[in-house]
Amino acid sequence: MEELLKKKQIRVFLSRLLLAMLVIIFYKIVMNVSDVMIWLKSFTKVLIPFFYGFVIAYLLNIPCSALERRLNRFKSGPFQKSSRGISVFIIYALFISVVVLVINKGIPLLQRSILDFITNFNTYYNNAITAIEQLPLEKFGLSDKLEEILPTQTAWKNVLEGVGLKEVMGSLNAVLGVTSHIFSGFITIVSSVYFLLETHNVTFQIKRLMDLFLHENIRKVAYRYGTIINDSFKKFIVCQLLDSLILCTITTIEFTILGSRYSLALGVMLGICNIVPYFGSIFGSIGVVIIIACTSGINTGAIAGLVLLVTQQIDGNVIQPKLMGNSFSLSPALIVIGITVGGAMAGIWGMVLAVPVVHIFKTIAGDIIAARERKVREAHTAPIPVSVDPSPEGSSSHLD
Repeated sequence: MEELLKKKQIRVFLSRLLLAMLVIIFYKIVMNVSDVMIWLKSFTKVLIPFFYGFVIAYLLNIPCSALERRLNRFKSGPFQKSSRGISVFIIYALFISVVVLVINKGIPLLQRSILDFITNFNTYYNNAITAIEQLPLEKFGLSDKLEEILPTQTAWKNVLEGVGLKEVMGSLNAVLGVTSHIFSGFITIVSSVYFLLETHNVTFQIKRLMDLFLHENIRKVAYRYGTIINDSFKKFIVCQLLDSLILCTITTIEFTILGSRYSLALGVMLGICNIVPYFGSIFGSIGVVIIIACTSGINTGAIAGLVLLVTQQIDGNVIQPKLMGNSFSLSPALIVIGITVGGAMAGIWGMVLAVPVVHIFKTIAGDIIAARERKVREAHTAPIPVSVDPSPEGSSSHLD
């Protein structure tokens, strides 16, 4: 009995000691908020390479898993025993080759195109103003209003320089050569490789923890929605990147045929804009048509607009449905609302990831409504209980 009292007293003492320590820690944090924020910022900087490594591993895990499944078809041999390692090595070698090719060939070409456009901007602007002045705007009374609406030449120039394209593209090689960035890049690559190699182990450990600490019903719900969230993001990212790459390739070829000197830059611009669902391709196409009209003439710009209209219709009605299938069969109203809310809450990333997030919320809402409907049907179809008096007095009185 005395031992039980001692153990109880020890537990009470330890709980009170823990509470006192938590209060002291909270007091220290409140009194030194600025120092804590500085520490958190430095700690976040340390974790950023690992976060980038996780993102790269998440994206590369898609082709890596597909290649691993193909290697596992071999019933014997080294491919089956080390299929994960071989697939990681092949995919990562291809990834590094693409990155090196883009850095050595693609970025310098884009840099030259952007710098050439900024250098010749005055000429393009004067050509555009001359073409606009030749339009019959006086008949509609728009000539005076157009001068008020159109920004001045220096305003457009300041906008371009304010974007920082010259500084960003000019300093890209210098940034890649800084030692700290090289070290962060090395940590990112190493962590992404380890994440890829340990994907199955991490998944297995998470399932073990869930089996130990979660109730069976909660565990089933977590498995279900975890799979839905993973599949939604994975499929959307892959399909959107493939669609943007296809659109970038097609439009670059089209602009080259039309004779634009900035065909690659404009194709890349459209591909990047296309990552933002619904609105990205619209605003990107408008910007591309304006640039082609200013640099190659109004007639070429009009032809480019028609070509882009046909290309966007083919992309929206043929390519995207083939890639995504029925996975994201959302109404346009839900997409517009999701993109608007996502952009207001998380900026460009909120707009990019709006479609899978809306799809996940739609799935959860559908499950809740379906569960509620089942309960209502069961309540209506349940048999009505009949009360029977089992007492012998009741039966004898009835007989009497």
